[in-house]
Amino acid sequence: MRLARSALAALTLLAAGAPALAADDRESAGKPENGYGVWGFDAEASSAALARDGWKFVAMSTMSWPDGRQAVVTMWVSKLGDFARCFDYFDAKMAQTGGKCERSGTGL
Repeated sequence: MRLARSALAALTLLAAGAPALAADDRESAGKPENGYGVWGFDAEASSAALARDGWKFVAMSTMSWPDGRQAVVTMWVSKLGDFARCFDYFDAKMAQTGGKCERSGTGL
């Protein structure tokens, strides 16, 4: 019985997070009136451009697929307190295949 409850709880958590995972193509997310920030796609931003423009690197995470593809997610903060998150994608030979950055804060 305890195992069934644990499984149900895990499925409930996954279902609650599914809309956010499915919304990867969104241009903005969150509701400022509920205390959440708004993230907006910035077509001109890249990890390299943020570093070059003086943004401070905050954190990084990676994901790997069984076929060798990689995704690198980096977080950045500006001197004004704006945040950016960048997603960079690589093939199995670590050649970059794409990427995008989203920004949150006064710079939007």
